Amino acid sequence: MLFLLVLGTGCATDPSGPHITGTTTVATFHASDFGFEGPDRLPAGQTVVRLVNHGQQPHHIQLVKLTDGMNLDHLVEALQAPVVQMPNWAKHMGGPNGIGPGGRAEATLFLEPGSYALLCTIPTTDRQPHITLGMYKALTVVEQGDRPQSFAANYHLSLRDYEVAVIEPMTAGLHSFYVKNRGTQVHQVSLVRLNPSASDGHVAAALAPASDLPSWPWQLAGGMTGLEPGGEGVFTAMLASGRYSLICLFPNPNTPQSHAAKGMVLTFDVP
Repeated sequence: MLFLLVLGTGCATDPSGPHITGTTTVATFHASDFGFEGPDRLPAGQTVVRLVNHGQQPHHIQLVKLTDGMNLDHLVEALQAPVVQMPNWAKHMGGPNGIGPGGRAEATLFLEPGSYALLCTIPTTDRQPHITLGMYKALTVVEQGDRPQSFAANYHLSLRDYEVAVIEPMTAGLHSFYVKNRGTQVHQVSLVRLNPSASDGHVAAALAPASDLPSWPWQLAGGMTGLEPGGEGVFTAMLASGRYSLICLFPNPNTPQSHAAKGMVLTFDVP
């Protein structure tokens, strides 16, 4: 899966580390330009992955599960090619999507035991993915009893080939979005708040493969990073009055055209 279109100083480590609230583990990761700090091991089960951006650029967390005996070194080597392409043995598990400097985002996921990697694949202004600048971290998930796999949310968001659908009407406030990938390809969803002067034409132009716009016509507001077909999770976001879009920025396999260009965009107004 190509990532060149995907949006998305020192920093202090969370002194409490990962902790368990009820049946859910909460893990906080701090992003800088360019790296992550946070726990190295987590118990299996339902997990809140929290991202705090201390950097000067936007960042996200793409969690991938490493299979077939592969480790982080193998993944970093595979992703150093001029066009970043995720190997088949690295499975997209979601995570909090792009936020700007000073922002916070979180996603709730169900993590099975195994070896994982945290990545930031958002590109710099010259389209160099942050992972190629060292923005990755190893994570081990260890077995720790049975935990409920159900997710609580007040919005239900469905990702299909190529459609984003939300059942409930959008309102202002802090909301949790249950996301399910019901498509046949890996999908993600970026929540963006459109600039007041941005039109649908500006958004379409920004999503074009050869876009040379000096800046994006939106601000990143979170979402869910890539999920394999059948993958699910929850992200939280604060909606204020304004215009927003939910966008899948992954490209089609072996083409530069994004899923958004095939209609995987949902634009809505919050009164």
